[in-house]
Amino acid sequence: MTKLLGSLGLAAMTFAVAPQAVLAEEKVPIEASFAVAFSATPNTGNVAYCGGTPLTSAIEAHGDGFSTLGALGFSLQKTGGGGLFHGCLTLTAPDGDTLTATYDAVAGAGNANNFVPATGTLTFTGGTGRFRGASGSATFTAIFDRFYPASSGGTVPLQGMAFYLVHGKLSIRSGDDHE
Repeated sequence: MTKLLGSLGLAAMTFAVAPQAVLAEEKVPIEASFAVAFSATPNTGNVAYCGGTPLTSAIEAHGDGFSTLGALGFSLQKTGGGGLFHGCLTLTAPDGDTLTATYDAVAGAGNANNFVPATGTLTFTGGTGRFRGASGSATFTAIFDRFYPASSGGTVPLQGMAFYLVHGKLSIRSGDDHE
């Protein structure tokens, strides 16, 4: 009995002295809107992003927006072709913390003025700082408008603007040291 009590006492002291990280997963809604500029070129190097298939166009987009998480910068690298898009999205807070996601979208038919609607999904894959270990998903709707070369009769690169509305849930670990 004395050995058992001694072992229990040692275990209790070890537990009391050991550093404790209280980690709780907090599910928070993410609502956001973004305005971005994009450029697309033929994907002659067969580039693929975030484990996707190399599609016919390589596309890069950058912009800004605001969300329930605060202001966020938007940086996207994706490939597109046949109305499908796949890529990697990084959202960056003013303090430098990043939230990363894979991006999948399907475009609809465009109108006579080059406006193209799209819908898609973001699958959050982690991040840095307060977004380290983040997970979850969001859906989005978007509208793209291609300006150049349509406005000038030129060829590549294709350039334009896109506007996104995002809605979803994000799981963030709270109580973490956010190193």
